[in-house]
Amino acid sequence: MYSKEEIEKIFRYSSIPDELFDAFKESLGLQLKDVELYKIFLCNPVNTADEIKMYVEKLIKEFPQNEYELYMWVGQLFESFRPDYERLEDSFNFYVRAYNKDKTNATPILKIINLYSFEIDFPLNKKIIEAAEDNVVSLHQKSKVYSALSSLYGKIGNVELEVKYYALAEKAAERES
Repeated sequence: MYSKEEIEKIFRYSSIPDELFDAFKESLGLQLKDVELYKIFLCNPVNTADEIKMYVEKLIKEFPQNEYELYMWVGQLFESFRPDYERLEDSFNFYVRAYNKDKTNATPILKIINLYSFEIDFPLNKKIIEAAEDNVVSLHQKSKVYSALSSLYGKIGNVELEVKYYALAEKAAERES
């Protein structure tokens, strides 16, 4: 039986998958509710992408009150694997799940916009734009997303949409203040 400190040490430094898994099971058995501890675990480089997805689903079942936070964390974790296209898709999917937990929070949509690849025309780019444009209406801070869309369109050379979203950002900012 491990203490919380020993579990954290294993989560942080272990390079042995079985040891990590055992410590994870032990932490759940001890009912450790420290989400920061599990973030350390999820970031351990020994975990594969599929394992991370499996573990986060287990954590969400155990701690449904932290669902949004865990979705955002795993989205950021997968985003850090750039330019791996599969991980960018995973990141997108976790940000969408976070948005679906709090449809008024602009942060997941802004994170989605930041996934846009200007170097490679990934199919994901279209999904990114659609997600941002389709979901901005429910947000409390629309101005931030409109501004990010304006910037994105400016970078890809679509002046018409850049100007459109800039104007929408200005109007939304007036209403929000």
